[in-house]
Amino acid sequence: MDVSARIGEVMALDPAVPVVQYEGRWSTWGEVRAVAHSIEERLAGVPRSTPIALITRNRPGVVAAILGLLAARRHCLTINGMHPDTAVLAELNHLRPAAVIACAEDWTRAGLTDCVAGIGATGLRIGDDLSGVDEVVARPAGSPPPVEGEPDVAISLQTSGTTGPPKRIAMTYSNIDASVTGVLKHYGSGDEETPAALRPGVAVQMLPLGHTSALLALCVMAVEGRRMVLLDRFEPWAWATAVRDHKIAVSGMPPAALRMVLDAKIPADHLTSLRAVRAGTAPLDPALADEFSRTYDIPVIQAYGATEFQGVASWTLRDYKKFGPTKRGSVGRAHPGVDLRVVSPEDDTPLPVNAIGVLEVRSKQSAGSRTEDWIRTSDLARIDADGFLFIEGRTDDVINRGGFKVGASEVAEVLTAHPGVGSAVVVGAPDRRLGAVPVALVTPSGEAGLPSEDELRDWVRTRLEAYKVPVRVTAVPELPRNATMKVGVREVLELVGWGGERA
Repeated sequence: MDVSARIGEVMALDPAVPVVQYEGRWSTWGEVRAVAHSIEERLAGVPRSTPIALITRNRPGVVAAILGLLAARRHCLTINGMHPDTAVLAELNHLRPAAVIACAEDWTRAGLTDCVAGIGATGLRIGDDLSGVDEVVARPAGSPPPVEGEPDVAISLQTSGTTGPPKRIAMTYSNIDASVTGVLKHYGSGDEETPAALRPGVAVQMLPLGHTSALLALCVMAVEGRRMVLLDRFEPWAWATAVRDHKIAVSGMPPAALRMVLDAKIPADHLTSLRAVRAGTAPLDPALADEFSRTYDIPVIQAYGATEFQGVASWTLRDYKKFGPTKRGSVGRAHPGVDLRVVSPEDDTPLPVNAIGVLEVRSKQSAGSRTEDWIRTSDLARIDADGFLFIEGRTDDVINRGGFKVGASEVAEVLTAHPGVGSAVVVGAPDRRLGAVPVALVTPSGEAGLPSEDELRDWVRTRLEAYKVPVRVTAVPELPRNATMKVGVREVLELVGWGGERA
């Protein structure tokens, strides 16, 4: 399926039909298309392969900008709106896009206007209510012409930095075409032969629009011509109200959201329309899935993917009815066009059925041009005789905080950069709602007094995303190393006073 062309077709079908609800107000396809066209008019003369930066937030204007850039086959360079001001400015100075698109609230960031002018870019402001697109920074006279980028790149987004410094992943239009086609075929909801149409189904979108899962979901929603309730972030009652009011049949959500729904004691009569909940972005504790299913009589089915190759495996309701509890803990089977295998971490030898090893993926969805290569993940996994994939752990130091990936080494490096800190270690502490949260031990440098816990947390907050800030930072004379000089997670949790899961 040509996703770019299909989005353009769907946007032009009926301008009066609503498509995005945000804070109780519906925006129409006509309003979305008008914003998309306005952006394209202001980018006249800019080569389509030239990167255009978009600061992402869960706003209707950002939805319109993403769909418009994709329909025009432009290169969208996403910048996470959750980043602190200094990080946003640093990214723009490094990437130097031809234009920067952002919501009104982002244009209040300190230094953003001067930064955009300084890199010779155009600055465009989109209204949350899709009222229009304003040029807030004109491209300075005498600026060098826009530089063309790699052909066919659709979206360049940043990984979470869990296996090293965060890096940019370029998703091509071919990658997106393969991903969307695989999803539609896997769930039996259509393919490239299905004509463009507007459909009545509604989805709830609560993941950040710069997240690969949210971007894929937005593309699927657009090509299917469905509507969306857009939330700033997950809030149990807002989600449940949307499910009840729009009679939503299937809703995707991270595992942490399942716990939040249970803790909020959402009435079962709000969720009677749900046929299934699809959990992804983080490992799902089978006990949590069982508790949710018992409470609401709704099956919880899992999905698996990553920024490098998007969604590649998931359950279908058909598989759930056939296999159900016999595959408890599985994330489902591979999507059409996706190959999965498990290899030995020592010598890369492919392993037999049910053997645990490192998961590798091969697919046309794989970012960039590596569609014929096996892409190694950081997940330990096994695949059973029926092709069901089970994730058994990680090979790196990632902390999955409710679906947001936190690189322990990245946070430790930032803490160690403080002049009062000599060394630091960060680990994941079990958390009942989020799955895991980062906690840290630090030692003094000997050259300056050790700062307070609040000062160290503020130090991290100004340099990294808010979800990477440790919930607890404890000072110790030295790190608890064993005979092999490794720091044990259990010892760290004891020293920070983490006696068990938080309520």
